[in-house]
Amino acid sequence: MLPRASARDEEGARADDDDVDEDVVGTRTATTLATEDDREELEREMDHVVNAVGDDVESGARREERDGASDDDENANEDERAPGDAFERYLAPKYWFTVRDVKVHVSLWTVYMWSVVLVLLILVLLMPSDLGLFGGVVFAVVISAWAAALFACIYGTMIVHEMAHIEACRRFGGRVDEDKGIILWPFGALAFVHLDGLTLSQELAATLAGPLSHAPMALFWLLFKTLKLTEDLTFISEMLFRINIAMLIWHFLPCYPMDGSRVLACLVLLTRRVRVETAAWIVCVVSYVCTVAYIVISFTTDISFTAMFALQNIDPIFGAFCLLATTHVLYLLRNGRVRDHPTFSRYEIVHDAYHAFDDVSTPEVFL
Repeated sequence: MLPRASARDEEGARADDDDVDEDVVGTRTATTLATEDDREELEREMDHVVNAVGDDVESGARREERDGASDDDENANEDERAPGDAFERYLAPKYWFTVRDVKVHVSLWTVYMWSVVLVLLILVLLMPSDLGLFGGVVFAVVISAWAAALFACIYGTMIVHEMAHIEACRRFGGRVDEDKGIILWPFGALAFVHLDGLTLSQELAATLAGPLSHAPMALFWLLFKTLKLTEDLTFISEMLFRINIAMLIWHFLPCYPMDGSRVLACLVLLTRRVRVETAAWIVCVVSYVCTVAYIVISFTTDISFTAMFALQNIDPIFGAFCLLATTHVLYLLRNGRVRDHPTFSRYEIVHDAYHAFDDVSTPEVFL
């Protein structure tokens, strides 16, 4: 029979056990710290390798995974990139200058299209004349300088229009896109703005600010015309007065993507009695009817908005663009994706449109 240990012996044994546990814990802690140091050192070395080699380094497994991706995955990736790339892909913008902290881009299509129109205009005017080579060159230079001055005034008017949208948007708490700003395209200009926090009525006011800005500009050119400084300035002021009056009316046409179609969308959504899809259908139907009528009138009558600044009737081309843009909205409707469209993306339920996306940042829209 083994002798029973005394209380003092038991306490000494427990003390020895505690010392052993402390040694074990200390050893484990030191091992953990060493492991963490090794891991951090390894991560630093890996970062160094990645930074040195760059994006060209790619593992074989990752390369096989990429090469073996299905067509559906590729299409999905293209869809994800599409919203961000559309600005670059379709408009081909080039940054030119800044107006009150807003970047102004010029679409390459603007340069291409109006350069072709200018060349055709010069050829048409030169054909019946007999100016010779030198006279023809001088004539072409004069016409080009006159056209450049006129287009500078016209696109300046469009920039004022877009700045009116932006200032009204900012007044209500919205903001302009820092990177895209304003882009000048063949048929006018677009301002890319974020309408975070704006109610429907405030969005309607920001939309109306653009077309209404042509009223004071028309008044300015009318008063400038009465000064009769020179014959050329009087002619230009008269033309710009007529252009601003035309744009005041033109932008209220409910042909998508004109401001009039956005005004129509806001008015329909303000009723709070229709769904987003119904509002989109109304905008599409009205846009199709008005655009077709617009094209027919431009072909059958002498009424033309674009002839005032393009010196020829290119309204059918603009009408075709409106039909294409409206068809895009219709395509989204048919595929149940109209809520992804900038014009309708802010409203999940129309009868509660004022509070639908209060806590969610919304995508930019163009005005």
